[in-house]
Amino acid sequence: MSLGKLSALTLAIPLALLAGCEPRVTNIAEQDAGVGVYLEAEDGALSGGFLIGDDPTASAGHFIYVNAGATFDTAPGGSANARYQLAVKSDGTYLIWGRIHSPTYAENRFWFQLDGGAWTLWRISTGDIWFWDAFHDNTDYGDPIPFALSAGSHELVIANAVDVVGLDRLYFAPVGSMPVGNDTICNPPHSIAVDGGCTPSCGSLGGLCGANPCDGTSTSTPTYDCHPTCCVPPADAAAAQ
Repeated sequence: MSLGKLSALTLAIPLALLAGCEPRVTNIAEQDAGVGVYLEAEDGALSGGFLIGDDPTASAGHFIYVNAGATFDTAPGGSANARYQLAVKSDGTYLIWGRIHSPTYAENRFWFQLDGGAWTLWRISTGDIWFWDAFHDNTDYGDPIPFALSAGSHELVIANAVDVVGLDRLYFAPVGSMPVGNDTICNPPHSIAVDGGCTPSCGSLGGLCGANPCDGTSTSTPTYDCHPTCCVPPADAAAAQ
């Protein structure tokens, strides 16, 4: 079944049932061996509009999302919050990963904050699938943010930026450890899984989103993020075949 429309798969749990829900406190086990810890997104302390949805392809069958609301691309003010307590066993440098379903380039981002610091916008498009991605700054996809943390308790807050996007699970681990489960030949966000195949982004082809038709020096190429067309220079268009 395609996950192209997340709302078709969701079964919201009323917020009243979430009252008094406490965040899960998790210790980093065997840190020296590079082993991380998983947290289910729905186990956080949810407030302000986050709902729990059902999906058999999500871990434990559940994920969190915001059904409808305004877009918060400048700051997360007024958005929903999910809070998690991370108990660090030893001083070290850690990465945080999220398993995300972001069906389109317009529905592909969350905000996050660690220990009351600055809010960072984390985005990645995945298409039809759930996909693990390390927290990074906005479109700086290839550079995960390392967190230098001391032993003790730390608070992670996730806030929504757009509706429909879903968060299934978190993975908190020393640098060098990766979660398992990305079984796709695509390379989000440069190419995403759509209808059983991989559809590229315009930028990954060296093109520009433009009016249809393209000018005489470029080729109109279908991508997931350009409407009506992506205009690709001839050399890049040939390489994309």
